[in-house]
Amino acid sequence: MKIINKDKLLEDRVHGDSMFPFRIYMVDYLDGQVIFNMHWHPELEFIYVEKGAINLQIGTKKYRLLEGTGCFIPSEQLHGAYPFKNTPFKLHAIVFNIDFLRSFGFDLIQNNYLQVIQNFSLAHSLLITGNTLEEKNMLKTIVNIIEAYSSKEPSYELKVKGYLYLLFADILKKQAWIHNEEVTQKDLTKTDLLKKVLQYIDQNYKQKLTVMELASQIQMSEGHFSRFFKSLVRMTPMEYINTTRINKACMLLQKTDRKLLDIGMDVGFQNQSYFIRLFKKQKGCTPREYRFKHGDDI
Repeated sequence: MKIINKDKLLEDRVHGDSMFPFRIYMVDYLDGQVIFNMHWHPELEFIYVEKGAINLQIGTKKYRLLEGTGCFIPSEQLHGAYPFKNTPFKLHAIVFNIDFLRSFGFDLIQNNYLQVIQNFSLAHSLLITGNTLEEKNMLKTIVNIIEAYSSKEPSYELKVKGYLYLLFADILKKQAWIHNEEVTQKDLTKTDLLKKVLQYIDQNYKQKLTVMELASQIQMSEGHFSRFFKSLVRMTPMEYINTTRINKACMLLQKTDRKLLDIGMDVGFQNQSYFIRLFKKQKGCTPREYRFKHGDDI
């Protein structure tokens, strides 16, 4: 089973391929204590909960998605998913580039609609609960997209693209309605600050990092920063750094045959026993066992 690549904070890969930049990921298990950590990407995304319930965070806002509901996440928006209590879950993440919907030339569709969708902000994130007829239609269309993509029947690509046009037609028809007035400038500022810190961690995780150093990136006191960070990421700064390091180690274990000691050092752990102990705590197995399980990925 393929899952969303959680080790990339700012995802820069192609979802699908260059000829069909569209992909659906199914996730039904936890990665440590999260479904997927806070991250962002230039692609648009719909999430649909087929089974159970999850906690979802988009920017600073926290939501609960129940079985049979979904959400729309605009481009470049920070988002993460977390378990709801011990509820089993199964979700589908529909990820695609806006270019997937464009025509070869600049036309009315691109000018009047796709430009609007591309410029959607955090305030345009949308929970789709099915409480109205419009939302019921949206959910039905999302399920149709998942079924068409899963079937891989001849011409399924046409169905997927057609359903996406229908879905956005319903969303744009209610554009004023979906604008989330609860999102304030303060929320947007918090999101921008958090992005800056997360990007700094992603670029410097190999080095020794301190809370004071992270706080200085956004001109906060150490205490204020720690409270700010945990309130949004649901981890302390050091817990997040170590999670990032472990996820980077997983990639090296899958894709290289480097020694475990070298991998631990490469991702910022100076103590091998601590690296192995923390890895086992987060992944449920040792680095050696992880490599054995994922040996086909090398």
